[in-house]
Amino acid sequence: MREQEFHWFRGFLEKKSGIIITPDKKYLIQSRLQPLLRSHAISDLNKLVDCVRQSENSPVASAAIDAMTTNETLFFRDQYPYDALSEMIFPELLKKGRSTIKVWSCAASRGQEAYSIAMVANEVLPQGQHMVKILGTDLSTEAIAYAKAGVYSEVEVKRGMPAKRLERFFNYDDKAKDWRVSSILKGMVDFQTGNLTDDGLVMQARRQGSFDVVFLRNVLIYFTVEERKKVVDRIAKTMHKGGYLITGAAEIPSGNESEWENVRFQGKRLWKLL
Repeated sequence: MREQEFHWFRGFLEKKSGIIITPDKKYLIQSRLQPLLRSHAISDLNKLVDCVRQSENSPVASAAIDAMTTNETLFFRDQYPYDALSEMIFPELLKKGRSTIKVWSCAASRGQEAYSIAMVANEVLPQGQHMVKILGTDLSTEAIAYAKAGVYSEVEVKRGMPAKRLERFFNYDDKAKDWRVSSILKGMVDFQTGNLTDDGLVMQARRQGSFDVVFLRNVLIYFTVEERKKVVDRIAKTMHKGGYLITGAAEIPSGNESEWENVRFQGKRLWKLL
């Protein structure tokens, strides 16, 4: 990829998604976009970028954004956020008399995080299936379609998924040789496309009501400092006071308007909206 096309695409990606690709990450763009050449019958990466430049809302442009923003994730990634839900957050909300608990998975990717939350809710809460409502959003239309389908390969479910949960919450398809999320979990989660850098996402999320818990894991590191503050402030506007924000282990929420209390769980930091 020529330098001119590389720098233009970096700017396009930042404008559309807020994601920053540093100049030394040219290899990342090239490796992520390479598979699109065959699927869209384009001869090289320079011509692909030119197609995106000619129409920033074309199918090729959407596919390019999907390729750069879709990240692989795992069921029960890092485990401590789910332990925090079962041992601290859900019991606390029950004591407050909350009859409905709302959770937002902000970077839902292919759905593993949202479905992991739903599994914990079913295990811990009385009538968890009916009590907990989960919104899962992601910029990638491809990832959201995958999450809605709720069909995972043997490899995907075996990475982080305890056998008992697999048996309880998934159905095995002998013919297709894959695992399908149960109707119970699917009924708890609403997956939608959404851009964290777009003010419209606040209105989109608010239609679900105020959130008690928001997962914003391993996302902030991709934004500029100022964009991080805007994202955190947008999310705060959708939450109950005292609601919990769960970020990546190294991520610290800092907003221009919102303030957060650091709460420790298993030596890890969680954040509570003041």
